[in-house]
Amino acid sequence: MAQSGNEEQIIREIMNALSGSARYMADEIRSTFSRYVDIYRGVSGFETQQVSLGTVENSKRIFLIQSSVTEPNYDSGNYLVNAFKGFFSIDENFYPTYLMGGIECYMQSSPSEPTGIKVGGSMVSIYNGVENVEDKDMGQVVCAKKASIRFSDNVNGEVTANPSDLFKAALDVLNNVRGGKFNNMRDDFVNTYGFEPGDITLTGNEVMLSTLFDLNMSSTMRDYIQRVFSSIVPGQTPELVGGLGGLLCGAQPDLVFSYDDAERILVLGHPHKVSSGDCLKYSIIKYM
Repeated sequence: MAQSGNEEQIIREIMNALSGSARYMADEIRSTFSRYVDIYRGVSGFETQQVSLGTVENSKRIFLIQSSVTEPNYDSGNYLVNAFKGFFSIDENFYPTYLMGGIECYMQSSPSEPTGIKVGGSMVSIYNGVENVEDKDMGQVVCAKKASIRFSDNVNGEVTANPSDLFKAALDVLNNVRGGKFNNMRDDFVNTYGFEPGDITLTGNEVMLSTLFDLNMSSTMRDYIQRVFSSIVPGQTPELVGGLGGLLCGAQPDLVFSYDDAERILVLGHPHKVSSGDCLKYSIIKYM
């Protein structure tokens, strides 16, 4: 999209402000959830500050610390295809498109099944035991070690794999993606933002790294972002920021500033040179 130099400067200034906000959120999460970030690191082998709030199993309150890999298009060389072809019958009509691994922590409750495999529609969820935490603020917290795999179509029949074996395969592929071919891009993300990417999406030659921040966890940050964009998106409350830290590499970067009124999504970004080449530094803000 064609932009004047002044508009580019404005976008860069806003992005710098958002990058500072992202570092603030990451530091807050490291401090507030330090014990759980340590548990996640012990489970996965690396760190993330991607934390979200939610409810499961008849309104049990949870928070989730997780990272993910997405490969939306089928290819026999995909990381996810190769990781799970020994557990499922995979072809171009049925293949894994998304993997999440992390800990699902229950506040003053616990998962109905701490170990096992659940199937629902196109999603397979693996539970591989729990860790109990006595939290001085939240009381008893039970953190389930969890991985979820989404497929391109519904999963038919029972999954007979050993939960421990399937969970290990899931965590191995998360580490392989981060530590292998895309390690330099991961380093570029860390050098750009100061924290680890939570999500990695692989589409053809494009690699997208990002961290999603749930603004329900920080009213201060939510109010700040609302003020920053009050003249652009008036009267709406930001809910999720998918990439207060985001980096897209492999495509020709350009200036981006757009708002989808139907989806209530604001996207902005600018070209950003890193050791891996010319990438797009971007933010995606979802409004309530």
